[in-house]
Amino acid sequence: MGKGRVTREQSELHRQIIINTTAESFLEKGFTNTTLRHIITKLGISMGAFTGHFKTKEEVLYELVGLVLDQQFSVSEKLVAGRTDDKILLYAAETVLQLYIVELNENLKDVYYNAYSLPKTSALIQEKVTGKVAAIFKEQLPQLASRDFYLLEIATGGIMRGFMITPCSIWVSMDMKVEAFLRNTLRLYYVPDEKIEEAIAFVKTIDFKQMAKETVDGIFCYLEKQRESLQKS
Repeated sequence: MGKGRVTREQSELHRQIIINTTAESFLEKGFTNTTLRHIITKLGISMGAFTGHFKTKEEVLYELVGLVLDQQFSVSEKLVAGRTDDKILLYAAETVLQLYIVELNENLKDVYYNAYSLPKTSALIQEKVTGKVAAIFKEQLPQLASRDFYLLEIATGGIMRGFMITPCSIWVSMDMKVEAFLRNTLRLYYVPDEKIEEAIAFVKTIDFKQMAKETVDGIFCYLEKQRESLQKS
């Protein structure tokens, strides 16, 4: 990246290159197996050059979490477009897609697991998702304030984390995980049983395996385009 004094624009370019290269490493190796030494070796920079922008790899994960969530939300909205305008069914599609993503890619499972476990990234997830769940369930729960939805998101986030880290097996199929997840989370929002059954039936009509692949491919494609753009700058 060069030595000596750099401009603000060059500093931002260096920061973006670090984000993209580290994010690619997370997707290729997982968060846990990606070390700072691996990152700086791949970047060809010193540890000081890295820590001048990010103190830890969790700080880079924080940047990636926003990207992954935005991509996940975007794909989910496309999933239900033309099928329904029901907000609860959209919530079901978004959350089930996440479960399929972590089953598709072990490295992403590790990224999600750590994102839901580490302080800064879990707080980011809670903040980003709280607004969405409030918009979805406010009509059904008008007495709840933003803080109440924030607390509910902490609870449902814990449920999501538990289902993500539990692998499918001869004892627990993906269909069983999806149904159990939706029943538990939607009941927290006081969704009637008949609506829960409708949500479960709805998600069964969607090819989440394909959508999960498209989501992951979209993340890699975005990172590659970002890298190409940065290199041309």
